[in-house]
Amino acid sequence: MKSDMTQDAQNLSFSRQVPPKLEEVKSYFNYLHIPEAEAEVFYFYYQGMDWKNETGTPIRDWVMAADEWVWNLEN
Repeated sequence: MKSDMTQDAQNLSFSRQVPPKLEEVKSYFNYLHIPEAEAEVFYFYYQGMDWKNETGTPIRDWVMAADEWVWNLEN
């Protein structure tokens, strides 16, 4: 299913530029049927991490990071 989400995201007009705008993140989470509050948690978590992952590697594609975040929520 994860690959379906990623494929669908590629069909939308979300900029993958990091950092994203909060409104883009909210729109994407809304598209995935995830509450807006969770989009804000995701956004501010990575904003606080300077858009780096837990190992300190810069995030180059926030949509992929969001897909992983949502997958972790559901599993």
